[in-house]
Amino acid sequence: MISTLIVGFGFSATTFHLPFLNYLPQFSVDVVISSKPDVVKALLPEAEVYSSLEEALKIHDVDLVVITTPNHLHGPQAKLALEHSCHVLVEKPFTLDSEEAEALVALANGQNKQLCVYQNRRFDGDFLTIKKLIDDGVIGEIKRLESRFDRFRPVPRDRWRENEGPGSGIFWDLGPHLIDQALQLFGNPKAVSANIMTLRENGQSNDTFDITLHYGDKVIKLGSSAFQAGATLRYDLQGTKGSFRKFYLDPQENHLRAGLSFDDASWAITSNKEHGVLTVASESGELLEETIETRKGEYLTFFNRLAHAIEDGKFSPADASTVVPVIKVIELAIQASEQKQTLSFN
Repeated sequence: MISTLIVGFGFSATTFHLPFLNYLPQFSVDVVISSKPDVVKALLPEAEVYSSLEEALKIHDVDLVVITTPNHLHGPQAKLALEHSCHVLVEKPFTLDSEEAEALVALANGQNKQLCVYQNRRFDGDFLTIKKLIDDGVIGEIKRLESRFDRFRPVPRDRWRENEGPGSGIFWDLGPHLIDQALQLFGNPKAVSANIMTLRENGQSNDTFDITLHYGDKVIKLGSSAFQAGATLRYDLQGTKGSFRKFYLDPQENHLRAGLSFDDASWAITSNKEHGVLTVASESGELLEETIETRKGEYLTFFNRLAHAIEDGKFSPADASTVVPVIKVIELAIQASEQKQTLSFN
């Protein structure tokens, strides 16, 4: 079994990681770093609890360290874990600096250890659906994609993600997901423009963003708003043969929040009313609409692949080397927003 240590035991750990680590027989959660041992013991009575990652790594020989702490701690904690010869799964963004990201990748390679980033949205059912539509050429040559992750949170909350500080704000929270999906589909852009804003009253960090990735032959628009009270436009994919529009978010997060069993027939299944609509032109020029069933989400696949990667060094679900360009786009977008310019991606 893969002896696992979790750093942090808040929402991310208990909702997005622990259910999978407990469900899959490959993993054993043996150590947790938390300031709330009673909370840990209620869910993991056999786990050892420490307040310091450095202390725990001196005592325990674990295989995998899962990092779910605030964003500014990801890089230093991943480095510490790798230096102790552990595989690492780190929440996105895995660093706040691309030079640090490249250094961590080099360290992981030197240690012959997996450094995996929790880019779980690569395994959203709706993303897998548009990827297949693109790969199958159903929409023709892609010319435009709008990808959004909107919410209705008009009043700031007192938590580190929304307070002032390094790595806080919605752009560092959701930007890594949207950018990573775009780069998975189309590779690195030629240029980036962005508008990153704080629109909520008394907001301490950014809560709204719109980014454009320029490719020359296509344009990709990514964004998030804290003021969308209706159905979220998740994807608007347009090409030379037609278009595809999909509303609503992937259901896996809500299923995890609700504690839905992975063995439940409805796990990761999108409801019929939330499927997307494909519109293509017939040979006569008539526009034909078709509801496209959303593929089943595969967060379980993410953790299965992680286990295989640790065991045989192959098939990482999100190797950190593939995520370094995401950090570079984030850095460039912040600079482009501040300068109100379109900047080249090198």
